[in-house]
This record gives sequence, C-alpha cells and structure tokens, in this order.
Amino acid sequence: MSGYMQFISRAWKVFVEQGDMNNEVRLEIADSWKRCKEYGVDFMNGRGNDAYRVSVESKIKENAELVSVASSIMMDIYNIIRGSGFALFLSDRDGYILDIIGEINIIEKANKLNFVKGALWTERAVGTNAIGTALHLDKPIQTIGAEHYGINQHSWTCSSAPIHDEEGNIIGCINMSGICRDAHLHTLGIVTAAAESIKKQLALIISYDLLNITFDSIVEGMIVSDESFNIKRINDRAENILCITQNEIFKMNIKETLKDLNFDNMMSSSRQAYNNIECDFHIKNKRIKCIINAVAMKVNNKFMGVVITFRETQYIHKLVNKVVGYKATYKFDDIISDNEKMKSVIEFAKKAAKSDCNILIEGSSGTGKELVAQSIHNYSERAQGPFVAINCASIPRELVESELFGYDRGAFTGAIKEGHPGKFELADGGTIFLDELGELPLDIQSKLLRVLDNNKIVRVGGTYEKELNVRIICATNKRLKEEVKKKTFREDLYYRLNVMNIKTIPLVERKEDIGILAKYFIDMLNMKNNDKIKVMSKNYITNLMEYEWPGNVRELRNVIERDYYSSEDDIIGIVYSDIGEISRGMEEIKDKEIIPIDDLEKESIIKALKFYHGNLVKAAKMLKISRSTIYRKIKKYNINNV
Repeated sequence: MSGYMQFISRAWKVFVEQGDMNNEVRLEIADSWKRCKEYGVDFMNGRGNDAYRVSVESKIKENAELVSVASSIMMDIYNIIRGSGFALFLSDRDGYILDIIGEINIIEKANKLNFVKGALWTERAVGTNAIGTALHLDKPIQTIGAEHYGINQHSWTCSSAPIHDEEGNIIGCINMSGICRDAHLHTLGIVTAAAESIKKQLALIISYDLLNITFDSIVEGMIVSDESFNIKRINDRAENILCITQNEIFKMNIKETLKDLNFDNMMSSSRQAYNNIECDFHIKNKRIKCIINAVAMKVNNKFMGVVITFRETQYIHKLVNKVVGYKATYKFDDIISDNEKMKSVIEFAKKAAKSDCNILIEGSSGTGKELVAQSIHNYSERAQGPFVAINCASIPRELVESELFGYDRGAFTGAIKEGHPGKFELADGGTIFLDELGELPLDIQSKLLRVLDNNKIVRVGGTYEKELNVRIICATNKRLKEEVKKKTFREDLYYRLNVMNIKTIPLVERKEDIGILAKYFIDMLNMKNNDKIKVMSKNYITNLMEYEWPGNVRELRNVIERDYYSSEDDIIGIVYSDIGEISRGMEEIKDKEIIPIDDLEKESIIKALKFYHGNLVKAAKMLKISRSTIYRKIKKYNINNV
C-alpha cells in the first residue's frame, strides 16, 4: 500500500503541475482528474464550498424515505465497525450530504473539510472524491490518498456506492470514509452491500407486492406476526437459522418464542422498534442466540403486528472479526532462524498446531511468542477462523471478566444496553491467544478453568451457559511453576493449559541468527525507504554479536532501526545510544591490576577513537564528554594516528 501511495502522489503532482498523465493511473481516476481540471477545481483545496451549501432540513424532507431507511442501516453498520476509525455518510442523488454517523475524531476531521450535512460533494464542487465520482460513473468506487483531486483530502480513504430505486434510477449515495492508512477493499464491499440493502428496504416500503417476490431472497431471517403476535409468515433463511418448518412455527406465538423482548411496549407509542438486540429464540427447548431488529407495523396508528429480522450472533461476530481484523498474519515461514534449537521448536509447534490441544508458550519478552501463536493458528485446521489476541496485563482488573466473557443487558452501570460479546465469543470457531497469562487475577483463573473443562462461558449478568468451540493458546514471560509455588497461579489451571509446552529461545542462545535477522530488518527498512538503499558496515554484525540482547529480537529490531535512521551515510554502523553496554560486552576488563587514572582515561579515548575510526563526535558521545573536552584530552595525552 505504501508503494502505491507514493506512486499516486507523484502521479498527481506531475498532473496538476505539468498536465502529464501517468498511464498507470487507473482509468476512473485519470478521467476524473481531467474533468476536474476542465471544471477549474482548485487542486490545492478540496474542502466543501459554502457557496454550494443548502438547507439540510429541506433536503432531508425531499428525501424522507431514503433518510429513514438508510439511517437505520447505517447505524447497523456503524454498530459493527464501531472503533475501527470510520464514519458513514449519506447523500442525495445530487451529492448533497444528508446524514453522518461515525467516530467523533473522524467527524471532527470531516468538519474541517466542510464534509458536513448540507454540503455539496460533487466533482465540480470539491474535485475527485468517492461520492461525486460514484454518482458521475453510477457505480461503486474507492478513492485512496492522492487519488482525490484536492490536496486536503489526501489523508483520506473513501468508498461510495450509488443507491438506486426499483427502476434503476440513482436516488442517493452511501459512503464510508476514514484515514488513508486504514484503507481496505472490505469498505467498498460494505457500502455496496449497504446500498443494495437500502434499495431492498425501500422497495418493501413502496410495494407490498414486491415483498412477495423478494421475501425469500433476503439474507436475513424474517418473521411477520399479526396483532396478537401469532406468527403468520417466515422466510427460508429464518427456517434455516431456527431449524424449524413453517408448519411448526405457525403454531407459535412470537411473545413466547422471544421472551426477552417486551412486545407490549410496541403496541403503544412508547416504543415502536428494537434495533440490534441480542436475544434468544426459544425453539424446541433450545436457545438460539441471534441479533434481531423488531419493528411494529401500524396503520393509522393502529397496531397490526410485528416484523422481525435477524441474523445468527455467530455470523455477526464473524463479520466483526473480518472488519476489525481479528486474524493471524504470521506463518512459520516468517520465523527466521538458522539455530538448531529454534528449528526444533518450530517443528514441535507444527505438530502441536495439527492437534487441538491447549498450548502454553513460555519465553522472555521479545522472543516472538505471539509470532509462534499466530503461526500455529495459521497452520491448524482453524486457519479460516478468527484469531483473537488479548494482553491480560493491559486490562483493568475490574474489566477482565467482562472483556473475556462478555456481559448481558443491565449487567452493570455503564454497560451497553444491548449487551456485549466477550473475546471468547468473538473467537468462536478459531483461536484465542491469552498473552501475559501470569497476570490474570486468581478469581478469573478459576472461571477460565471452568471454560477449559466444559467449553462453555457465562456472560457477566447472564443466566445460562453458551457453548463455544475455541482453541486456547497462552503465553507468559513468567515461570508459572514458581508462580504456582507462590500461590499466585492455580496449579490445576497450569496443568490444564500446559498440554503442549513451547519454550522460545532467547537471542543470546542463538547468536548465529543475529546476522540473518539484521539483514532481514535492514531489507525491510530499505523497502520502506526505497529512495535510498543502505548497507551494513563490515564490522556491524560482529559488534552486534558481542552484546547480550536482554530484550531479544524486539530489542535487536529497535537497535537496527535506530542505527538505520541515525547513520549519516549509506553505511550502517553502531550509533545506538546505549553503546556503552555493547562496548562493555566487547571490551571486558581482563587486567585487574590498579592502573593510574590518566592511563585509563587515555586508553578509553584511544579505544573509542579506534571503534569509530577516528570520528571525534561519535567517540565523544560514547565517552559522554563534549567535543571540546575530547580535543583537549587528545592534546594532553598526545594521541595521534588512531
């Protein structure tokens, strides 16, 4: 992505300054840039123009049905993507913004661009942008970074899809925008699906006859009841989710089937809808957990029944995982090592991956415990499922239980009224990685043990157990056996988790890997900074290998990155600020005799100058003296030809 961002930025600059179009710019963007230039759009701007702004109230009134249907769907999407750094925008067919739902920080950034309700966001008004270009082309489009014509939009990524009526006419546009670094193709898929969903829902409102055609094509389960809450209609998807036939469900009453909802409120004016409520269907002595929307049907203010749409909770969780990014990225091929012990660890980890046993990974900080955990997941039969990682040390003690196991409605003050799934539920069908396991409080350890024993969880404030299919991988830098002796970690939990034990190797025990790791990190940095390629000095690896690396691979990576950016030329040498520690590893004092202080000082200066090949500035920095002081000392001790 970074390579493309650099390319499109260069292509944009050449075009706006010289008028030359790079042939590799995709056609939709290239044509849009040309149109913007013909329109006379200021490429140094890209903000909404107040001259085009209209009364948002009048626009909303003109598009009342569109706003009503789209707002509900936008809120549904936002509830799924909440926290991912995106906002949703709705425009009419002309490009005027009608509605905005999203993160506060994103909306604040949008306000600075005059990306607000009532503003016009066509190509002619603000240049190439997802809304304006999608409306012009009449097709979904994603614009990233400098693909936007106005420079003030270059930090954004936007995905838009036009909304059509049943005749195929454009009636509006739905857009999903965020910061450029979060660009992903899934946002285009989400808005495309949302546009289609809005189209379908509008069609339902417009024509009851069309409902008869589309009823069974809806991807959600749907149930329709009469005024007495007797079920009158159910679609095929609902039958599949509930594992029931139409003949069976027609004998049921929705109030008895969905016991958690207060349907009596829906008969009055106090509440006409429930949105995105997690509820249980009680079917044949079973509980089927779903996310439901329930809307009261009223004609002339008379209650006529209820329409309920729903999806399996597990499906929604999978969608959340996909949007939020609960997946493992590393594989065993990403673990770089020539060390025989490390190779043995990898081979054992591969064998462990093919089982479904619990795994405990032990090792010092920075030795790649999560990398191993992700590799195990991707090598296992659960590779297509979610990989949910959680750092047990980073969660406040009072929130650990709700974070791991979730909570039901009304569990505690401040809880989301619909309830909230925990990390274990989100990991259903995949793997949960509990990092820093040794930091779990003892009371949570007992609850975790119960989960391991029966594969069931109970939400905070919940009344029943939910069965899950989750593989647990744990990691710790503590010696859990010692923690067991100290009574800070449960012995039974330790043995339950420690079915497969993997111990990562500290870097000091596999120094032969320092060279290949250093080369790998520098290659990655060169790819990132491809304008200038740097190489290691001849003695760089030798110097690195003299250090003990208490921070392991993580510390090595940080040192190399610091040396890379601190090097004054294309040759990377040791410029690490804690070089004194490395120096002590290279220059152990072997002679324990008492030596005059002046001799020691002279010797230290000579060694520093030799180490930095006569570079006085670096030598002085290592010795923690000023440049003027080192000049004076060199003269005092008559040091030359170093």
